[in-house]
Parts: sequence; C-alpha cells; structure tokens
Amino acid sequence: MTTMPAGPWVLVIGCHRSGTSAVTGAMVALGLHGVDPADRMDPLDSNPEHWESLSLAFFDENLLTRLGAAWDAPPADGVEALLPPSLSGAQGLDPATIMAAAYPEPGPVVWKDPRACLLMPYWRAVLPEPLTAVFVWREPLAVARSLHRRDGIPLADGLALWEHYNRSAAVGLQGIDTYVLDYASVVADPRKSLGGVCDWLSGMDRFGSWVDTWDADAAAQAIDEGLRHQTAGEDPDDGALPVDHQVVAEWLQAEAGAHFPLKTSPPGPPTVWPEALVASRRAQVAWNRKTRLNEIRREREIDTVRHLLEGERLRLEGSRRELERMRASTSWKVTGPLRSLMAKLSL
Repeated sequence: MTTMPAGPWVLVIGCHRSGTSAVTGAMVALGLHGVDPADRMDPLDSNPEHWESLSLAFFDENLLTRLGAAWDAPPADGVEALLPPSLSGAQGLDPATIMAAAYPEPGPVVWKDPRACLLMPYWRAVLPEPLTAVFVWREPLAVARSLHRRDGIPLADGLALWEHYNRSAAVGLQGIDTYVLDYASVVADPRKSLGGVCDWLSGMDRFGSWVDTWDADAAAQAIDEGLRHQTAGEDPDDGALPVDHQVVAEWLQAEAGAHFPLKTSPPGPPTVWPEALVASRRAQVAWNRKTRLNEIRREREIDTVRHLLEGERLRLEGSRRELERMRASTSWKVTGPLRSLMAKLSL
C-alpha cells in the first residue's frame, strides 16, 4: 500500500486568481519540492505557470462532484461525508498514491490547489501532521475581475466566490500554523513580504534539516510583477466593494503575518446574498449535470436501437444471400417443374 509523502507539508491556500501560483513558485525557488514536472498543469495565457498538480486538481474536482458542487459552485457543507473511513478517495482512488506520484522527492513539499480552500477537512484527515499553511488573499474586486476575464463569471458571482473561498479557508485552517499573506504586498515588495514567510518557516523545528539549503533571494526574484493580470481600482475611494465583503477583507488585513496556530476567523456568519448566488450556481451545476446525464442516456438508447437495427439489417441481408444461393442451386432448378405443378394443384 502506498504511503502519503511525509513532507513536512506547506499548503499554499487561497481563492482562484489570488496569486497562489506566484507564491508557490517562490516557495519552490526557496528550496521546497514542487509538483513533479510530468504532472504539472500546462501553462495557459491566463497563467504561464500554475505550479499545480493536474492529477490532484482532477482528484479535488471529483471530490466536489460527490458533493454536487464544482470549483465555481462550492458546496454549502457536507465535506465531512468525504472523510475516511467512509470514503478513502474520489471514485475509489487512493489520495496517497496520487500524492506520492505528484511528489516523489523526500523532504519539505509545497502543494497548491485553490479547491483545497473548500476541502480542508478532507485533506487535514489524510495529510501527515504537522501541516503548515501560507494563506494568500487578494483584493476581492481584483479576483472578481480576473475570474470574469478568464471564465466569464459575472462580477457579483466572482465576489460571492471570493467570500465563500476565503471564509472556508479560514475555518479549515483553524489550529494550523498559518501565515496570512496579502498578494498586493508580495507584488509591491517581494523581498520584504516573502522574507517574512521565509523567516517564519525557518524558525520551525520541522524544517530545521533543510533551512541551510534555502535561498530567500531566489524566492523573492521568482515574483514577476507581470503576473498580476487584473488589478482592481486600488484607490481607497473606489466604493464598488459591498460592505459584506469588506468585513472579510478587513479581517484578512488585520490577521496579516504569522499565527502559531491560526485561531480566529472572519466575524459573523456568511452574508446572505453571496451565499444565495453560490447556491444558485450549485443548482445550475446540478441542472447541467442532470441534463448531460439525460443526453448521455438518450444517446445510449439511440445507440442501442441503432445496433438492434443494424443487427436486423445484417440478419435480413444474410437471409437474402442464402435465398439467392438456394435459387441459383441445381436442386432448385431441377425441382422447378414440381413446384409449378404443386402451385397449380393448390389453386
């Protein structure tokens, strides 16, 4: 049985389009092991380097599918239903096998998948402790505009996803040593912001055997300001951000830096209208899947009828050929007068 890589594990946690790729790349440049190149997600115009495991992204999406959800239609709850021993993985797959293939090198590893924001209860149950997390967040309008540009998601929905992802991440990270990192600070001053993360990691006993080989300068140099594709109006007078989201953004700002462990989460329950939008997206996902299943069922029924008709056609064609062979035979010709006489007698 494959065992989960021992790590120690650093999870880069954050909503889609929040700069998690850039921070993960910096952690790899620092000296942590990234995902095996053979399993790394291909570059896209929207992101030249994801530093993300393709197999683990599919695995997490399968977990969300089991909850009737998707990355852009997060589950309301129910992640606990996925926990071992009730389920050991998505569609019977063992997460340890996938993780071992994605991270074959021993030593500290860094893993990033934004879906982990939604699935932290599952991964906390299967990853070896102690876990360490870098919680990356980005100004909500910047995320919403980037999601709109890349995926066509309406701005209001993008803001709702931002709040849901960040609230879910904060709750999932409770009790884990966590560094809260504003992506804007990473872009503005990579050396200072990432230096804080490097110092924080270096101070933990779990990384003591590897610290001397780390390169903080390389981590800072790995940040490319051009990766910041979509910028929200960062003018403080830009009043487009709803108050509901400001509460979460202000909490993230207040919690910047190191936590041993993270013990607080955004105040208040999730706001009503963003969760209503997320619920609407889940309903649309369910409808699309039901529609697609019906289409597949109809296609299979049509294929079945087509195969039956083809079978009948072949059977009739065989009977026709057999009849033609019989008519062309000598016995058929010799018995022709007899058949003619019998036909006359039957009249």
